[in-house]
Amino acid sequence: MAILLVAFLVLDYRRELSDRLEQKRIALQEEAKTILPAVSRLRPGGLDAVQEYLDAVCRQMHDAESPGHHITVDIGAAVIQSTAHGRSSTEMFQAMQQSLAAQQSAGLGEHDLVVGSADEGDATVYVSEDVAVLRRAVFGQVLWRLVGILALGVVAAVVASTVLLRMVARPVSRFVTTVTAISEENFEVHFHSAKSRELAALAIAIEAMSERLQATAEQRQGEMAKAREIQEHLLPTSAVVPGVTLAALYRPAADVAGDYYDILPLADGSWILCVADVCGHGVPAAMSAAMLKALLLNAAEHHVAPGELLKFINSRFVVLSPPGIFASMLLVRWEPQRGVLQYASAGHEPGLLLRSDGTITELGATGFLLGIESEASWSTEEFSPRAGERLLATTDGVAETWSPRGELFGREKLQSLVRNSGAEPVEETVGRLNRALVDHQGSSATTDDMTILVAEFVTSAVPAGAANQSPEAVALGGGRNASEREQGMLH
Repeated sequence: MAILLVAFLVLDYRRELSDRLEQKRIALQEEAKTILPAVSRLRPGGLDAVQEYLDAVCRQMHDAESPGHHITVDIGAAVIQSTAHGRSSTEMFQAMQQSLAAQQSAGLGEHDLVVGSADEGDATVYVSEDVAVLRRAVFGQVLWRLVGILALGVVAAVVASTVLLRMVARPVSRFVTTVTAISEENFEVHFHSAKSRELAALAIAIEAMSERLQATAEQRQGEMAKAREIQEHLLPTSAVVPGVTLAALYRPAADVAGDYYDILPLADGSWILCVADVCGHGVPAAMSAAMLKALLLNAAEHHVAPGELLKFINSRFVVLSPPGIFASMLLVRWEPQRGVLQYASAGHEPGLLLRSDGTITELGATGFLLGIESEASWSTEEFSPRAGERLLATTDGVAETWSPRGELFGREKLQSLVRNSGAEPVEETVGRLNRALVDHQGSSATTDDMTILVAEFVTSAVPAGAANQSPEAVALGGGRNASEREQGMLH
């Protein structure tokens, strides 16, 4: 708009100056035609009479009305110029002739003088005025025109802005607020009436979209509630494990989780403690976790060694899971009769075995993640825990909990809390870990599922057949209690 305005003003200036110069040239030419007869009558009386006449005419022309006014008469070989305003000179006469010649050949153009002439016989009268003053007058006129245009533009802008503010900006701002609320699943907000037909149609369309989204959200919530109920059935509800007390924390990052833990009896009287973590979280991870549950149950019918169980699970998980889905799993086998603990880890977060002397033994990975290589294998490690020693198994969401300042909870802090658990019950240990995680997380969003399983070995070995009579065999229960789930505690 600015470029177009400048271009328009330049063209307007040139047009106005050309018109004014042409008008001035015609006026000066008429003046020269008026002077020529008088010069012809005075010529017989001598050149002095002509000089006096020219000076008298020039004295009547004021610079305010005719800036730079000058008269020159070329009579035969004599050149007579008016001396009233002190402009008489050979250079002045030459400039008048050059300007006149330029006007006759190429229009008025950009010259210092505008000249009108009249001739009769050997007598020629030249009348000129200064163009600079005329240019300034035209420029001033165009400048005032520019001021007027800008003033009108400002008024038009204010009016247009007011109209746009009332009819567009404010309604659009309300639209943005309402759509933002809808995106946050707040479907109770509604639009106010819009003053324009287009915005009213948009409001109706967004209202309809909000209703459809609300219906979809309600349907999704119902489906997720059912999925959460199904996943809760995958977790252990109660298990009497001879010689072991258990407590667990299970906290999904979303409605359903990719974490999974389990406690299974094997046919030979031993028990499997399982903690697994599928990459990601939400529905896809939860479906893969359900698959791991089914595969573990199937594997337990054929094998007992943790390494063999992982190999069986992996060979089928690779086939059933889509590309890019991996899982880590820690399997711990407890043999009550011998008081022996065996484990194998498929790239899982290290388990922590708190020994009676206060030291911690890490149960690190004994092979790759599940879902990478169908022919992968895992070694099995063995320990003989003493009474009072504890095993802590977690998923990586615990150590990788972020604080509002961007600090990780970390494995060192986790080990310190486990080391200082002392002789407190395992339920209190899990509760203390949960409170520490909540305090560390603060207002930060939960980015990953969290699972903690704590097992305390009450006796080093349990006699055969004493599983159902041992007063030290403690059940892991509460798997169907929704309120306890929300608190993240199972004990």
